[in-house]
Amino acid sequence: MKIGITGASGMLGTALIDRLYLEHKIYATSRKIGIKKDRVRWDCFDLLDVKALHSWLEVNDLDIVIHCAAIVNINQCEKTPDVAKDLHYKTTKIIAECLQKNGGRLIYISTDHLFDGKKSGLYTEKDRANPLNIYAQTKLEGEKSVLSIKDSLILRTSIIGWSRGEKLSFAEWIVKGLVEKTRLNLFDDVFFSPLHVSDLSDIVSELIKKQVIGLYNATSSNSLSKYDFGLMTANIFGLKSNNIVKSTIQEKKITVDRPLNMGLSSRKLSSIINKKIPTPKDSVRLLKQQYDNGWLSSIKRRPLQKDYHFWE
Repeated sequence: MKIGITGASGMLGTALIDRLYLEHKIYATSRKIGIKKDRVRWDCFDLLDVKALHSWLEVNDLDIVIHCAAIVNINQCEKTPDVAKDLHYKTTKIIAECLQKNGGRLIYISTDHLFDGKKSGLYTEKDRANPLNIYAQTKLEGEKSVLSIKDSLILRTSIIGWSRGEKLSFAEWIVKGLVEKTRLNLFDDVFFSPLHVSDLSDIVSELIKKQVIGLYNATSSNSLSKYDFGLMTANIFGLKSNNIVKSTIQEKKITVDRPLNMGLSSRKLSSIINKKIPTPKDSVRLLKQQYDNGWLSSIKRRPLQKDYHFWE
């Protein structure tokens, strides 16, 4: 099949290329070229350029588009709400309508930020969304445009992994802080269900083969606090954790509202795939494994030190 991937130079986009390029022809798009593989064609343009987006969709006649591109910086979305809406809703609507016209399918990568976080326990696909900020609001609008067409799939997720760019991922920030022994303030009142991007890519591959449609949570099998995630990461990597400081989101005095509970239930997903849903611990173990076995070194195209000093 011919599969298009937006945001293809990002952490998830790169993992998807790694997983899918041997079985499918990949049409990758981003503002800059990412990982180069056989059977991967790169087209670099701004997704907000409607003419360029239409051309990319029509010329390539794609069977599937995996729409990963998003502004994940919550503060940036508040500063530029129109840009956030254009990318998360308008662009998604254009892709959805074009694919519907040409008989293609859309896989929309959504977020765990859609709820107000007041529920005790994990959110399911049946829970009513109640977004607290522009990022969540515009991602939800994107979801609605996807659900308006047939043969579409929405995956609400929360990912961790090794980034390919200059900006560190959340897990990388923790590992770097542990290695450098700098103070890490981590919330013990914010909960999430982190899933490694490689595991999510495996899940996406299986869902494509099974032609699954609808709405699914694609996260790890349970949730934990950001503070406990930090302690777990230190333990798995064999690093001291005495520089991790327990804090609360109220102490941080964050100006943009965000949910305290972002834990999602992946039970619905687990009922249709042939893969055990990983735990957060499984995801961090994979993170370490990818460093230890040289995978990360091959991706970054440079040797890495054995003490987890991965940055330049």
